[in-house]
Amino acid sequence: MEKRLRIYYFKETDSLDIWFDEPEKEEISEEIDDIVLLKKDKEGTIIGLELISIASLRNNPIEIPVSKIAISQPSLKVKASET
Repeated sequence: MEKRLRIYYFKETDSLDIWFDEPEKEEISEEIDDIVLLKKDKEGTIIGLELISIASLRNNPIEIPVSKIAISQPSLKVKASET
């Protein structure tokens, strides 16, 4: 089965979770700034991101250095949906 990104919005916490792997594998959460948390598995591999207070980003986009979220697994390939 092809891996897919999973994206969840939580209205009650105004947060957005983006998962590259299974959320159940999360063991570590590392805050890299006031808005971004890295979700890691027990080996320390980044498996997701959490963006908090996303309503505050409407006119101020967030920038995350790619080196902070580089995935130590083979590159994820994003395939356009076929309609």
